[in-house]
Amino acid sequence: MAQLFPYLPFHENETPASWAARLSVLHGCPSPRTFLSDQGIAPSDLLHGRRAVIDRLCSAAGQDAEAVWRNTASSTGYQSFVLRDERIPASMMVREETRFCPLCLLEDDCRADNPGIARQDRLSWSLRVVTTCPTHGLALIHRARDHRDNMRHKLLVHVPERAEALLDLARTGLHREPSPLQSYVLDRLDGRKGPEWLDGQTLEQAVKATQMLGIVMAFGTSINLGSIDRDGWDLAGRSGWQWTSAGKAGLHSAFDTLHVLAMDRGQGGQNYATVFGQLHRWLLEPGDRSDHGPIKRLLRNYILRNMDVCVGRELLGERVPRRHKYSIQSLALEAGVHRQTLRKILVERRLITHNDTGKSNSILLVDVKQGQDAAAALNRSVPFVTLPARMNATRPIVSCLIELGYLTPLFRSQGENKRDKCGFDSREVDFVLDRLHDLAPEIPHLPVEWVTLTQCTKRARIPMRDLLQRIFSGEVKNIGRAEGDQGFNALRIDI
Repeated sequence: MAQLFPYLPFHENETPASWAARLSVLHGCPSPRTFLSDQGIAPSDLLHGRRAVIDRLCSAAGQDAEAVWRNTASSTGYQSFVLRDERIPASMMVREETRFCPLCLLEDDCRADNPGIARQDRLSWSLRVVTTCPTHGLALIHRARDHRDNMRHKLLVHVPERAEALLDLARTGLHREPSPLQSYVLDRLDGRKGPEWLDGQTLEQAVKATQMLGIVMAFGTSINLGSIDRDGWDLAGRSGWQWTSAGKAGLHSAFDTLHVLAMDRGQGGQNYATVFGQLHRWLLEPGDRSDHGPIKRLLRNYILRNMDVCVGRELLGERVPRRHKYSIQSLALEAGVHRQTLRKILVERRLITHNDTGKSNSILLVDVKQGQDAAAALNRSVPFVTLPARMNATRPIVSCLIELGYLTPLFRSQGENKRDKCGFDSREVDFVLDRLHDLAPEIPHLPVEWVTLTQCTKRARIPMRDLLQRIFSGEVKNIGRAEGDQGFNALRIDI
């Protein structure tokens, strides 16, 4: 094949379609389509990045094919491309409009008399996530196209401005730093490493997770995605970056922030579809779409560990096998106990702080194991008035056991006769009795001179409280009870 003359080098930042358009102008063809046809190349094959087509064009133009192939987005099937070993969906590429930086085009125009030969369509401009010129810090300008065929000399057709007119566009344009997400994408395509969590997923997953998290962080969870313009998506990428670039810890902090905001708005904080809004809806998209990446698992685990999710419910595509948290309301319903009484027990056990007194039972959460233990204790509870008979003890002895901490009220009642109003875990009562019986074993023939607890306090002139404490600490050695007798009144002590 005869090589084209003169030689027009491919620039490292441009696209193959841009180079083909410049070649067509240089060689006097009315359109890139005509030029490609003259070389035996179907324009659609070039747009789809067929390797054989790239090689044929480079051979005709005397150009090293590897440099061109490096900037080629090659189709791998329906709406999917590969660029520099990165899988990129068509949705991440710009094909329905012309995007440009006026200062870049001004620099191109200064290199040749004919802008059709000089102007290059940068590879970065074809990526939707790139919204700012990384060289000049200028927001890219968008010009719509009616049809893909209108790619013919598109930078000339859609950007007729020259010289001073381009400077005017730059002066009136939005100046800003490139977003860190945009910089990450371009660096990754150039082979540079970024944050570990983002590098561990596909480019699409990294970009989409950052943008969707940024959407709800910047605009709220109920935002209508259709109302977000290009600058809004740029802001979303900037907002999401501070969380996703920090990896799993950053994602967890973001979820925490959204959770707190929902509760501050009075939305309860337990309806995860409301708490996470558009982020949750995006992760629910049908399975025929691409994999959402690790953010889906991270959010699911966060919801399981920080929200009241019942067993068997479908959560982000999977059934919930077991609970991690209960709300007071759901725990009370499941255990069949009064929710306000259960709440008092949870406060007493410091599973709920006094700072939460103004929050409803439907949003206050407790660990499954600790909550179930508290509810079980409430179901086993016995009132104070039944303890003397149950423990075969006088009321003062029971009171001393409570003061010493051997018996703990499930919750502290307020007002007079408060011990009459609070219950005690029967399991704890049985434990105290078992311990007492171990310390005071049955003795077949008790000496008649051994006395009861009450008699001992009178004769030895020792308070009941101190006597009980000495017994449970093992200081009282000569102590026992008659065969078959149980409880405190059955004790006999060698005074």
